[in-house]
Amino acid sequence: GTAAESISRLLDLDVEPYMLAGGLVGVLNQRLLRRLCTCAEPSESIEDRLGIDVERVIVPRGCEACRHTGYVGRTLLAEFLSPDPPDLHRAILQRAERQEVGRTAVRAGMRAIADRAIEAVAAGVTSPEEFRRVFGPRGPASGGA
Repeated sequence: GTAAESISRLLDLDVEPYMLAGGLVGVLNQRLLRRLCTCAEPSESIEDRLGIDVERVIVPRGCEACRHTGYVGRTLLAEFLSPDPPDLHRAILQRAERQEVGRTAVRAGMRAIADRAIEAVAAGVTSPEEFRRVFGPRGPASGGA
């Protein structure tokens, strides 16, 4: 799911917090989303937004170039969690819950992958449908961890 969840998972696997906080260089979380084809069309319909907080979206249509899927290629979304900020280091040592680790990482400057995905939808790189396919029907409608 998220870079913060990997910290919690390592702690669940009995990695000592001091070893994790001291030895971890970072956690890179990445997802691939399908990139919209040039045949995609803008939509201002609220239904097409699928609950994502953006003003307008681009929706897939389909053509010969994309084999009638509406998508051609992929785009990479990533988040990088560095354990260096003191608050994050402390959260790891205290075995904080994954949500708290995520909030602390975002406060320390990490850009959450869900925020990047919403930006990709708003920019017309991918569709709300693809966002929901990758992040799930109850996936984050706004960022943060």
